[in-house]
Amino acid sequence: MRDFAIKCGKCGERAVALAVVPYTVQVDNDGRKYDVTIPDLEAPRCANCGNIVLHDAANWRITAAFRKVAGLLTPEEIRFHRERVGLTPEELAEHLGVTVLTLARWEKGELIQPRSLDRFLRAILAMPELRKTLADKQALELSSAG
Repeated sequence: MRDFAIKCGKCGERAVALAVVPYTVQVDNDGRKYDVTIPDLEAPRCANCGNIVLHDAANWRITAAFRKVAGLLTPEEIRFHRERVGLTPEELAEHLGVTVLTLARWEKGELIQPRSLDRFLRAILAMPELRKTLADKQALELSSAG
């Protein structure tokens, strides 16, 4: 195991080394709580007090596990299906009502999409007729009932 040149944030000792540990966290997302368990998370841990330091690789793994538990599309799935149906990032972002930057962050795994937009994203990617309707601005206009 590799030593890290950092002190433990909890006890202050220079005893932090890479370890494989079971890890469980409760993630609160969109008003729901999800229990995420990773039996073999590789993360720096203090040999003195046991404090776990979550670094980038560990956070990526936790986020991927959360997406699976929550039933959300992965960044790779979003990009793959967008390309499969022939949409540019600009077109898909417009259909979803989000910025291209937001969509790019979903596709890079830097941001987790809300459940509501995940469901809408799945519908857009699965239904060509919905994409056609969304592209037609007049089709989306609602009349005033009065």
